Amino acid sequence: MEGQLTVAHQPPKNNIIRKTIGQLMMYTLVPILAPVFISIKYISDKTFRSTFFTYSTNLYSLVSYATIQPISKEWYYQDTSLLKQLWTKPSAQAYIDNAEYQVKEGYCGSATMLCILRSFRLASDMLPPQKRGETKPEKWCTHIKQIAKETDDSMNLETTIIKGDVSYDEFVTQLKDGLANGNVRIACNFLRSALMGFEKARYIPTHLILSLLGGHFSPILGIVEHVDEQEKKKEYVAIFDTNHKYGGVYFVPMKRLYESVKTVDLGSNKHRAIILVEKK
Repeated sequence: MEGQLTVAHQPPKNNIIRKTIGQLMMYTLVPILAPVFISIKYISDKTFRSTFFTYSTNLYSLVSYATIQPISKEWYYQDTSLLKQLWTKPSAQAYIDNAEYQVKEGYCGSATMLCILRSFRLASDMLPPQKRGETKPEKWCTHIKQIAKETDDSMNLETTIIKGDVSYDEFVTQLKDGLANGNVRIACNFLRSALMGFEKARYIPTHLILSLLGGHFSPILGIVEHVDEQEKKKEYVAIFDTNHKYGGVYFVPMKRLYESVKTVDLGSNKHRAIILVEKK
């Protein structure tokens, strides 16, 4: 696509036995273990018990709405004119030749981390390979600072977590201020299904559970403006999706991104977040 990032992607080797085992685990263990985990947490955690039905109902409503109106069907999703505008911004230029896709499902946090470190001009051959498990903002922050220090002793990173429970105005201010600072990169932990909807049949338990619980990490590259036919200015946030299936960079209306970050991770009972990573 014209204006899109060119990012190499090495598809994983097709090991039929491993793939079959993985599919069996996903479609048998996930529907069993997820309800067990939620039941135990519901019994043992008073806060979780008092919020579970509200949060889960809100999640289902949000993803159902996105199923009817997914951003992938909107004109702005990967619009060429918006992409051209994006690449004029220093916040996006930092990722040219420095982005990489996740090598497997579950590696999005690690891939996002490496994209950001490479954008700070750390040599890719000096960085560790991607790994699974970077799922929580707090753990993610600890690990990116550790990797940066181990790779280049002179690099000191400071991270700031902006949870989705802040006001919309505060969210926008933090996002814009971060992107305006040349020493800052922004990682986004969000619920992608709140933007894309149920992409697979929701009546299959595994699909339903992953759509409601499966958070995602990706870097935010910038914000672009567009004036519509009614001369109203709208702002769209550019995300480089670390999952190659989504084709690289796409645009999200500011409000919908906020809603996807505001979603609650039922596993931790905490809102998702954007993370400002500043090179001091």
